[in-house]
Amino acid sequence: MKAAVQQLRIRLATTGDIPALRELIDRSVRVLQREDYSAEQLDAALGTAYGVDTQLIADETYYIVEAVGAADEMVLAACGGWSMRKTLYGSDHGPYRDNAMLDPARDAAKIRAFFVHPEWTRRGIASLI
Repeated sequence: MKAAVQQLRIRLATTGDIPALRELIDRSVRVLQREDYSAEQLDAALGTAYGVDTQLIADETYYIVEAVGAADEMVLAACGGWSMRKTLYGSDHGPYRDNAMLDPARDAAKIRAFFVHPEWTRRGIASLI
């Protein structure tokens, strides 16, 4: 595991990462959840329940993990983060958005929007985030 960890780089996501994040989320959902949901259900969930939440990027609480790919290039392997806002889940287009801030005296931060590329599962990457 130590060698695999050395090949990973964790950094804050930026607005410039949004197109790559959209691709990663789509692939992660369509491949890793295809045994549990129909294609119609996945289509309906992508963009609302599953998708990029740009508020997390703006709040600097969303991370991406880049890994060394087969051709020694850096590839997007996973993403995820946390939120100080009341929204529980969903993308920018989710129906249940509440961007009000949580009260740290009584509210815990929310773990949010973790997605792993199908070729990088079961390596502890989400735990690293």
